Amino acid sequence: MKLDRKKTVLMWTILIIALVQMPALALSPAIHLIQTQAFPDKTLAQVQTVMGLTNLASPLVSVLAALLINRGLISKKAAAVAGLGFLFLTGLFTILFHSAFWHLYIISILLGIATGCYMTNAFGLMFDNFDDDARQVISGYQTSAINTGGILLSLLGGVLATQMWYGGYLLFLVGLPIAILALITVPNYLSPKKRTSDGEAGSAKLNPGVFYYAVIACLFMMIYGVCGSNISTHLSGIGNSATSGIASALQMGGGVVAGIFFGKLSAKLKDMIMVVACAAIFVGFMILSLFSASLIMNFIGVFIAGMSLSMMLPHCTYRVSTLVDATTSATATVIATSIAPSLGGFLSPVVYTNLTTALFGNSTVARYAFVGGV
Repeated sequence: MKLDRKKTVLMWTILIIALVQMPALALSPAIHLIQTQAFPDKTLAQVQTVMGLTNLASPLVSVLAALLINRGLISKKAAAVAGLGFLFLTGLFTILFHSAFWHLYIISILLGIATGCYMTNAFGLMFDNFDDDARQVISGYQTSAINTGGILLSLLGGVLATQMWYGGYLLFLVGLPIAILALITVPNYLSPKKRTSDGEAGSAKLNPGVFYYAVIACLFMMIYGVCGSNISTHLSGIGNSATSGIASALQMGGGVVAGIFFGKLSAKLKDMIMVVACAAIFVGFMILSLFSASLIMNFIGVFIAGMSLSMMLPHCTYRVSTLVDATTSATATVIATSIAPSLGGFLSPVVYTNLTTALFGNSTVARYAFVGGV
């Protein structure tokens, strides 16, 4: 893959943005502390659901941004820079307001606004500026960068959570320097409008395959989200928030390893790589369930489960990128990389935490076994 200087700089900017593509990982090590110490009158499901509002706000904002982009009112650069600015504001707001449970609502919504603006448009910039071969390679790099960022966020979030429950949120202050970098290096262009035969602007029709991969991404994220949102509770008897941070980092480490080889695996296995991803998350969850008393085995379980992310989501993203053009990329990106996975992430605790609590009580051992089976 050979790129000119401008494309290389753009690629590195996209990869740097990818480092903060999974901000929830900075927060997952503190979930047990938030529920038991900060707001002990709230249940685990309530805390998880409020924090999951990020996954509800994010697709709504991304849809609004896509509408403005498709109408030529703003550029993808403007949306991405604004999102990174909101990421910074989320950290700043948390420093000032963190004592009441309703503050958590606002914080989660602010984070949703941020991710809704910059996450999908980082993918969109890749769709628009690189050819198919480059996209397949960069998709793997991007996933490795996402998981590398997840490792850093998990470790630092876990350490900071031992000092204060909202410590992980302080990491979002990094949004400001990344926003400045994007402002300087990302090309500013408006998406072309779809034209009808008589030359008038018209609506672009999406390939049905976009929805196929979007549904898979949604169902996958409902399952994958169970790992991070329950790991601090699962390990509470054999570790602390820092231990949970290490586990989350290892989860992302699995993603880094899989992401490095994604390009070759995706080219060889094609859609069958999604089956391998499902097998990985099943094995990982079974290990978490069967060997819950062993810290080493828990670490192995989250590592294997983490590998699934770097096989499933980048493949869905890459396949969608081959089904769109410049007139449909903004809408397709929103559906496949924001609405679908965010909806899955939001529904994950709503469905699985409540369902498994009703069936098995508060046992995370049973929760991982049940969801692994699903």
